[in-house]
Amino acid sequence: MAAAKHTKAPGRQDSIRHILGLLENRYRADLREPQEQPVLETLIYAICLEDNSFVEAETFYGRIGTLFHDFNEARVSSITELSKVFLKSPTAEWKAFRFRHLLTHVFESFYAFDFDSLLRKSNEHANRLLGRVPELSQFARNYTLKHCMEIHLLPLDERLRDAVAWLGLGTSRQTPQRSGSALKSVVRKVDADRFCGLIRCLAADPKAIKLFAIDQEAASGTNFELSTAVDRLRTLFAEIDNPKPKTTGKPKPAVKQAGAARKSTRKPAAKKPTAKKLAAKKTGKKTGKKTGKKTTSKRAVQASAKKASARKTPSKSAKRKN
Repeated sequence: MAAAKHTKAPGRQDSIRHILGLLENRYRADLREPQEQPVLETLIYAICLEDNSFVEAETFYGRIGTLFHDFNEARVSSITELSKVFLKSPTAEWKAFRFRHLLTHVFESFYAFDFDSLLRKSNEHANRLLGRVPELSQFARNYTLKHCMEIHLLPLDERLRDAVAWLGLGTSRQTPQRSGSALKSVVRKVDADRFCGLIRCLAADPKAIKLFAIDQEAASGTNFELSTAVDRLRTLFAEIDNPKPKTTGKPKPAVKQAGAARKSTRKPAAKKPTAKKLAAKKTGKKTGKKTGKKTTSKRAVQASAKKASARKTPSKSAKRKN
C-alpha cells in the first residue's frame, strides 16, 4: 500500500506568489515601474508617493513644475503655497513642510539643487547623509536608497504596513520599517519593486481601505493568518465588485396609515358659528339691553309722579282740623 501523502501548508514564499498573482490580475493597469531619476528628484517623488497612489503621486509631482518656475521659487514659498501642490491629500501641509526642508537643505549644503554626490558614497555614508535632511521620513530615505543606491530594501509607508498586516505578513503594531525589514528575507531583491507596487495598489484602493477597517475592528487586535490570505483576498474582491444592497427600514405607507388611524380617534372639532348666527346674537343682546332700560325708566317716572301727587293733595286729617 502506498503511504498517505501529508499535505503541507504553503510556505510564505508560495503564499506571497499566489497573492501577487491575484493582485497583478486586478491592478495591472495601475502598476507603475520606477524610473531612473536624479537623487533630488527621487526624494521629491518619494515625498509625493508616501501614503498615496501612483496616480496621485504623478499628479503632485507634475504640479510642482506647473505652479513654480523652478526649485528656488518653491524653496522661498510659504507652506500654504506649497500645500497647493499636494491638494486633496490628508497630509498636504506635512508634505509641503518636508518638501521645503529638503530644498533648503540641499541648496545650503551644495549651493545648487543637485544631490547626485550621494551616488559616490558608500551605503552607510549615504544613509547618514540622508538622515541629516530635516523632517525627512524613513520611507523617503529607504525609497531613495532602494532606487538610487540599489540596496535591497522594502520601503513601506503606513498604508502599505496596514495592507501587509491584513495579508498576514506582519502586524499593524509594527512600524513600517520593521515590517519591511522582516520581509526582506522572504521577498527577493528582483521582486521587491513588483511586491511594493502591487501592495500599494491594494492599499490605495478606497473600497479596500473601508473593508480593511471593518476587518481590523472585528479582529480586535488579533493577527491575521497568512494561510487564509488568498481566500480572504478573493472574498474582498467579490465584495468590492458585488456590494451588498443596503437594508431599508419600515415601509412608509404603514406609518401613514397609523397616523390616519390616530387622527380618526380624535373627537371632531366643534363647528364654528356662521356669520349670520353671530349677527343675530349680537342684535338680540342689544335689543334686550334697550328694553330693560325702557322698563326701568317707566317705573322710575311712575314712582316720582306718585310722590308729587302726594305732596299736592293734603291728607284727610288736615282737612278735619280746619
